[in-house]
Amino acid sequence: KNPMVVNHLMRVQDYLWIAEDGMKMQGYNGAQCWDTSFCAQAIYEAGLLDEFPEVSEKIWGYLERTQILSTEVSQSSPAYNYESNEYRNKFYRHISEGGWPFSTSAHGWPISDCTSEGLKGVLCLLKSASVKKGLKDGTLKKISADRLFKAVNVLLTYQNEDGGWATYENNRGWGWYEQLNPSEVFGDIMIDYSYVECSMATLTALVDFQELHPEHRVADIKHSIDKGRAFLKSIQRNDGSWYGSWACCFCYGVWFGVEGLIKCGEPLGSPSILSACDFLLKQQRPNGGWGEDFTSCYDKDYAKEGMKAYGDDGSGVVNTAWALLSLSMARCKDHDAVRRGVKYLMKRQLPSGDWPQEGISGVFNRSVGITYTAYRNVFPIWAIGRCAEVYGEEVFDNPKP
Repeated sequence: KNPMVVNHLMRVQDYLWIAEDGMKMQGYNGAQCWDTSFCAQAIYEAGLLDEFPEVSEKIWGYLERTQILSTEVSQSSPAYNYESNEYRNKFYRHISEGGWPFSTSAHGWPISDCTSEGLKGVLCLLKSASVKKGLKDGTLKKISADRLFKAVNVLLTYQNEDGGWATYENNRGWGWYEQLNPSEVFGDIMIDYSYVECSMATLTALVDFQELHPEHRVADIKHSIDKGRAFLKSIQRNDGSWYGSWACCFCYGVWFGVEGLIKCGEPLGSPSILSACDFLLKQQRPNGGWGEDFTSCYDKDYAKEGMKAYGDDGSGVVNTAWALLSLSMARCKDHDAVRRGVKYLMKRQLPSGDWPQEGISGVFNRSVGITYTAYRNVFPIWAIGRCAEVYGEEVFDNPKP
């Protein structure tokens, strides 16, 4: 009958859900903000924001009320008192106000890439006619410029000395701390490291933000982008790839590396971009797709047999979409490879419009698989939309003899 225990038990259901392959226990109370932010960007690049105005408006409403300690409701809660300098210094807490979480406002932890993707989602939606109308007539709540500035401030304060970004906090220790790792299932958890994913997400958010507010903290943002761009290049592997730490694995990492560099001004003819494209082209499978499984993550080497167990002859729709996002961003000149990849995604789409759920695509800390069921739809839509924009109808045509 203890009220704390009762309240805790009420929330256990938030962490359990049934997927196609059985019961799942989540590390968070969902991935709602993360998935929704990607969805907003996907439908924007596919030119569908105003094709489904109700979807755009609902996403806006969700991102507005989910921004951490930024709404009237959250600022009237006891949690807001802990945002003061006194409490943050006392409890070694990073700035929270202005960030976005992985799941819901109840989650409450700002994360560099979640904040970045949330910010990018908002910036995309500001280009929607239906969202603009809702903001003008008051049916949608506004996200003020000051709230965007606070999101940017969170991102700038998260940058590490090496130029990259970690997840929840700055790097506060050394690699030898891993000798004290008490867990049996997690790898590389004793300090927060800089990652290609978090770094690209933050860099591209800053670049997109500058387009809307070019006058805000110009020198700080430029300095941050320059350092971040150098970091991305410094961690590229000799074979042209980047190791993806938060999904399976190299297709994911290469997408973040390529997109981050190009958005920061890296020329398309740069050796970094060309070698990344060469790496992906070498991994394309005979059926036109790309595929990896969990072995890429813990071996830190591309899965030689692709997505062997739960894919389609070694390929998978999510890995294929990530590869196509990279190649189209880089304006890859191998149009036939892109065409074959797009054809593969179109072939795999089900009559319902859905794509099949395949092998696990997400990972935390090298050894814990994460099932992201939204990925199978969000990323193929995004990839096909971008490829259509970059290559036009050619990407859907059969190659000329």
